[in-house]
Amino acid sequence: MLLSQLEYFRVVARHEHISHAAEELCIAQPALSATISKMEKELGVPLFNRTGRNIELNDAGRRLLTHADYIFGQISAMDQALAKTQELLENEITISVSNSMFLGGWLHNFVLENPKIRLRQRMLSEAQMVEALMNETIDVAIGEFDSDIPGIVRKVIVEDEYVFSVAKSHPLAQKESVVFEDIRNENVISLPSNTIYKIADKVFALKECKPNIVFEGNHRMMSKLEMENKGIVFSTKQMIYTMYQAEKLKELAFIEKPVVIYSISDLDCRCKFCLCWKKGRELPAMAHKFIDAMEQSYPRYYDDESYKLEYKQFLSPGGEHE
Repeated sequence: MLLSQLEYFRVVARHEHISHAAEELCIAQPALSATISKMEKELGVPLFNRTGRNIELNDAGRRLLTHADYIFGQISAMDQALAKTQELLENEITISVSNSMFLGGWLHNFVLENPKIRLRQRMLSEAQMVEALMNETIDVAIGEFDSDIPGIVRKVIVEDEYVFSVAKSHPLAQKESVVFEDIRNENVISLPSNTIYKIADKVFALKECKPNIVFEGNHRMMSKLEMENKGIVFSTKQMIYTMYQAEKLKELAFIEKPVVIYSISDLDCRCKFCLCWKKGRELPAMAHKFIDAMEQSYPRYYDDESYKLEYKQFLSPGGEHE
């Protein structure tokens, strides 16, 4: 017996009238009568009592209708469950980022704009992110990827630069410009040694040496120690901008903090903040939305004209030292 036959039967049973049922089903009355007759022949029992042109569901018909309603109820539940599963799959995304500060308030806004999102965030090294992308255990990776990687799509989101900051009371803050030798022996305040994203190590590696790290801890303590001249803190221009935006949302006076930020004039400290995913993979719909949003709406420090003015004021009366 076909499901279409059962559906025809249910409509006829509801109307107890062949013509009305045929009209609802948009089929010819003779074809519908033939379908019901065929069902009765297959089942070996009549399903309707017939008196002239009138029909009435009999006991066998009522029993069949109970089972038919159950079957179609289960089909409806299945359809709903599959639709829900499809919705969940379309809204799932797993990302990895080498430093959560890269995403800052932007990710918060993205989640709010997509209330059905099911997002998982992992912290991995860049080598681990590449492996996870290829194994498809993550959908998107965000970090510094200095060159193209076979099998990976790499989109540069921000062309950035490593910089460092010191308190305005620090002796270095009196300099117009800084070269590497000025900071070679300076104390460095850093994120923990097991942190994936370690800028100081990358900068000092350019001179084939290691930074003199005197403190490793969270951002709040790093800031306090920096204000007490216990060391210098490395960052990128984009990360500074992200911090600025986050504090601006909280209506904090970020630009009043007594910090001076320097580039290192004799080092090529440029870097790239990139978005990566596996080439040729059919990504979830939410991953495509995330990628599009990052490319189109991710706030870049060099695109924000109002920030440029406040940024200069924030750094020092003389502006940024290049």
